[in-house]
Amino acid sequence: MSQEYHRPRPHGLAAAVLDKQAQKFNEPEAKLLLEWCAGLAGEEFDTAGTKDNFLERLKDGQVLCKVINGLKPGTIKKIMKPISNFNCLENINQFCTAARKLGVKDEETFQSVDLFDGRDLFSVCVTLQSLGRIVEKTLGVPGPKSISKDQILNR
Repeated sequence: MSQEYHRPRPHGLAAAVLDKQAQKFNEPEAKLLLEWCAGLAGEEFDTAGTKDNFLERLKDGQVLCKVINGLKPGTIKKIMKPISNFNCLENINQFCTAARKLGVKDEETFQSVDLFDGRDLFSVCVTLQSLGRIVEKTLGVPGPKSISKDQILNR
């Protein structure tokens, strides 16, 4: 991706909503989710749970598509190279569609722009956790490790 597009920060209620969503992001949980994704995708990458690293690793959708194919080979036929924003969003959309087909509920599935723009990374975590629970039950694939209760942030 040669060019980054960022929307201006909203004001008022919209800004308050974005701030609330950002507070829900949990770094220890994100680290465990990235480790799970790396294992299923068959790749090695930095699994630090920071917001920036989480976004950087998943933003182009390639790792997410490889996770789906790691769970059910051949589900996503073509993973797009991240040469344009469209390709990245297409990868993310393919992941979300496949996650729904595997049983993730619509209300637990993030919107493409939530990840691509980094607006709501907590909802990305929710989707991955839900996918992990479902594949553990249906496919017998271990889901991501859970964080301990004392690592859950009460906000």
